[in-house]
Amino acid sequence: MLPGSPIRTRFLAPEDPALHPGWPLLDFLMSIGCDEFAVTFMYSGDARAACGQLAGRLAFSSLGDRTRERTVTYAGQQNPRAAEGWRLDPSALVALREVMPAGVLGQPHVRDAWAEDFCVYRQSALVLGVVTHEDLAFLRLTDAEWRRWSRRSAAQRRAT
Repeated sequence: MLPGSPIRTRFLAPEDPALHPGWPLLDFLMSIGCDEFAVTFMYSGDARAACGQLAGRLAFSSLGDRTRERTVTYAGQQNPRAAEGWRLDPSALVALREVMPAGVLGQPHVRDAWAEDFCVYRQSALVLGVVTHEDLAFLRLTDAEWRRWSRRSAAQRRAT
C-alpha cells in the first residue's frame, strides 16, 4: 500500500467464486501485508465443548485480545472492541481450512459449533469483513490493490 493511497470499501457478491472457499483471497491478502484475523465461535444447544475444540485448533496462532473493528456487534457491545486475534500465516490457513470447511463466507449451521464473521486485518485496520448470517463480505483496498486482486481473481476463474 502506498502512503496516502485512499482505501475504498468494495462489497463482494455472495456468489462471487472468490469467496468459495476463499483461500486464494486469503493468500492475496497476506501478500499485501495482512497479518491478523478474528473470527467468532458459536454453538447451539450443549455444544460448548465442540466450540472450544474449534477454537483450540487455532490456539498456536493466538495473539490474545486485541481491540479491533468487527463486522458484527451484538447488543451491549462496543465497536471497536477487545476480541481474540490470531496471526494470519500459512500455518493458520491450514487450521482455518479445518475450522471453516465451507470457506471464509461459510455456512454456519452445518454442525453444532461453527466459526463465523471472519475479519482480516493489516496493521490493525480491517481489510476483509464478513457477516456470515447476511452472506455479506467486503474488502477495503486501494485502487491499485483492487486492480491486482481483480486480475488475480479473473485468472483463477478462467483456470477453473
